[in-house]
Amino acid sequence: MVQVKKDEVKKAIENAAIDIFLEKGYLNTKMSHIAAKANISVGNIYIYFKNKEELFYTVLPQSFADILRDYNSRIFPILTKAFLKNQQNLERYLPTHRRIDDLIGKRKRLLILLRYSNGTRYENLKEEIMENMTQHEIAFLQKCGLNNCDMVQSYKIIRMVFDNMLNLLLDSLEGDMEVNERRNVVRFSYEYNLNGFKRLLREYIK
Repeated sequence: MVQVKKDEVKKAIENAAIDIFLEKGYLNTKMSHIAAKANISVGNIYIYFKNKEELFYTVLPQSFADILRDYNSRIFPILTKAFLKNQQNLERYLPTHRRIDDLIGKRKRLLILLRYSNGTRYENLKEEIMENMTQHEIAFLQKCGLNNCDMVQSYKIIRMVFDNMLNLLLDSLEGDMEVNERRNVVRFSYEYNLNGFKRLLREYIK
């Protein structure tokens, strides 16, 4: 029974930390903010976590960031390959309702990682993801012999498109809204991004 109580308190601290890191960002978060959110004393937090850094990496472990980085570097070459095989109905690659709900369930962690992690080892993660996505796509286009523009122009165009796509998706995860409304907004961002990506690909098969 005591262990159950300890687990509940630890979980309450972690949930409060996620909310505060999202609201204030890592650098502006104090343990007192988290304690107030969890409705416990600051001293109680230190029973479970030695400092803010340890708490941050507990709720946002490296494994979570690695999965995010790897997935985003692979997805666009997959879509490009499908497009080049005349599977122009790329809508079938849109996420299912279950995948969208999974994304929404992780939205706070995703936003913290990619927008509110200054002062942590993740502060350049968004830049790393964008660079990996861009380089993987350029390499795949070159492999297929479809890179019709010079390298500088190709990099700028693809990077600009990918930047806009990721920011639109993150924007769809910001703020509070009703569940079905969130689903619709997230799905719209995916559909809009897919259309933008198809427009990009058409530039390379002219």
